[in-house]
Amino acid sequence: MKDFILEISFDVRDAALEEIVQSRLYLTPSTGSSSIEINGTTTISAYFDTATDRDAAAREIADVAGIELHAADRERVDWLDRYQQSLEPLFIGERFVVTPDAALIPGDTTRHTLIVPQEQAFGTGSHETTSLCIETLETLDVAGKRGLDVGSGSGILALAMCRLGAEGVIAVDNDADAFAAMRDNRVRNGVDDARMPIFIGGIEALRGGVFDIVTMNIIPEVIIPLLGEVRRHLGGSLILSGILVVKRDDVVRACAGHRLALTEERAKGEWWARSFTLALGATSAPPSWRGRMRRVWRRRHAIPPSASHHPRSGRFRTVHAWCCLRATAQPSPLQRERRASKPLPRAAFAMPQR
Repeated sequence: MKDFILEISFDVRDAALEEIVQSRLYLTPSTGSSSIEINGTTTISAYFDTATDRDAAAREIADVAGIELHAADRERVDWLDRYQQSLEPLFIGERFVVTPDAALIPGDTTRHTLIVPQEQAFGTGSHETTSLCIETLETLDVAGKRGLDVGSGSGILALAMCRLGAEGVIAVDNDADAFAAMRDNRVRNGVDDARMPIFIGGIEALRGGVFDIVTMNIIPEVIIPLLGEVRRHLGGSLILSGILVVKRDDVVRACAGHRLALTEERAKGEWWARSFTLALGATSAPPSWRGRMRRVWRRRHAIPPSASHHPRSGRFRTVHAWCCLRATAQPSPLQRERRASKPLPRAAFAMPQR
């Protein structure tokens, strides 16, 4: 396949002429252009899919004074493919190797392999923030756990959790362009759809569920406002990355405000990552209706906690136990007197007539 190129040359000192040329090219079917300055001459190379399109564009620009036109044909270069072929396997931590193509995986490796090519979505393992997250995941007991990757991008962190034995990981991103990358990378790495569901939207759309491990490799300006929502779904470790070292204290203060305790922190160059867990005594979700009911009954009937629980009864029977306790309790003389003096009207408990 060839590129059909129209080269437009003019005096480098004539900035107005460059604007005219670029505006004319905008109205043509050009697929893109590049410019270079050599020896006082600016040359703009405009690319076209066909020679017909190029020749038509040349006729549209020919009337501009002060320019020289030259046509050229060249074999098309896949620059992305050339770049990927120049890459080498990336070894992360002690247990992972990441490559853009399966052919680059070392044959004798015993590491977990991840195939993640260069695409629009963020996350190939080459950036310090991604490698910091993966190295932190290596220190956790991921096997059999449930994970949530917020701002998943390419899905690399969700895939890493699957490689470490997670039972299931939900990959969430609010960028619709990330969907194709997550889906394709899931297929490339042989992960089942049910084990790694993909969700496009905000984390607030998750109505329920508590996750053993949550990862967020974004930026502090996004992480901090989401901490309250993320904490509702946190039942174990929270890994935060994508944070510059100079922003560390801001994130630490925000996490402390949500009762998240530090367990580990790492840094690479100017980037910082940290692992948190729920502070002692903190809960991951708001109290359930059963918890609220227990507190109401205790206050109303002065029932100590030990009187409302049996080791084998389970929490679903505690309300029944309180009802039994209330039914068997004998009213005091004062209560009997009040009931006798104020009988309920018959209509209050009469059965409706059919």
